[in-house]
Amino acid sequence: MLKTLPYNALRTLEAVVRLRGFGRAADELNVTQSAVSQHIKQLEDWLGHQLLIRQSPHTLATEYGEQLARAVRDGFGPIAGLCDEMRTTHHVHKHRVLVAAPPGFAFVWLLPRLLDFDNTYPDTPVSLSTDPKSQNPAISDADVIISYATGGFPNMHAEPLMTEQMAPVCAPELATHLTSITDLANHVILEDVLETPAHEPNWSFWAKEVGVSLPTFPRHRKFGQANLVIQAAISGSGIAMGRGPLVEDAIAAGVLVHPFPDFAQSQFSYWFVCKHTALKSKSVQAFHSWIKTQTARPPAI
Repeated sequence: MLKTLPYNALRTLEAVVRLRGFGRAADELNVTQSAVSQHIKQLEDWLGHQLLIRQSPHTLATEYGEQLARAVRDGFGPIAGLCDEMRTTHHVHKHRVLVAAPPGFAFVWLLPRLLDFDNTYPDTPVSLSTDPKSQNPAISDADVIISYATGGFPNMHAEPLMTEQMAPVCAPELATHLTSITDLANHVILEDVLETPAHEPNWSFWAKEVGVSLPTFPRHRKFGQANLVIQAAISGSGIAMGRGPLVEDAIAAGVLVHPFPDFAQSQFSYWFVCKHTALKSKSVQAFHSWIKTQTARPPAI
């Protein structure tokens, strides 16, 4: 039955009844008055009932015409609303950029800077994902991945964003108690044990690179995310290994300091990774241009 309904004629009837005129309906539907008349005649012939009383200055609906126009309005109204919602959602999704990043980087570095992106590109909303699956280029549904790695992204567009220097960090009040490396044994050592990759840039790596011998650490506090380590260090809970991009804002704000002058170059970097086809998207291009500008700024350390 649905296939035989004269949808154009029903739509025309609703417009004529609502606007009370063939001419006004023709203008709204962007057709001629002759086409409106033809649709109404076909509908009346199909139903076997008069639907409209044609008189000047207004066209009036018969009882059947009013009932049918109301039914069309009630039926098409929700459909039109749903279509508008779907079109709006499509517009948002079309321009949205889904960015996957490690939790620490997403929370500490990227999120505070996104306000600048929003102001620069107000029609391109960015969503963040810290799900480990979204950071795997082989299975990720993200438009862009900010990867913390040494490289190696086959069949993907990949370019380094930031290298990473590393050195211990702590709250300013703790730094006064650290006059030598051996003093580390008297403090809690804060460690990120889950977020960083295998062979991560840790305390042992730093000590080897800068040529110092670490004392035995009797007290450790371990966390699963880098942002938790940084927050614990800011609160004065212990000494952390500061990884450049993740601590630069805290260093600049004066809530973290480097108690020792020796820095090591990490073997890991932050990379911009995406599918080659994604670079054709204007939204991805906008995010790429913006983050390149952000990462080109000199770090605070």
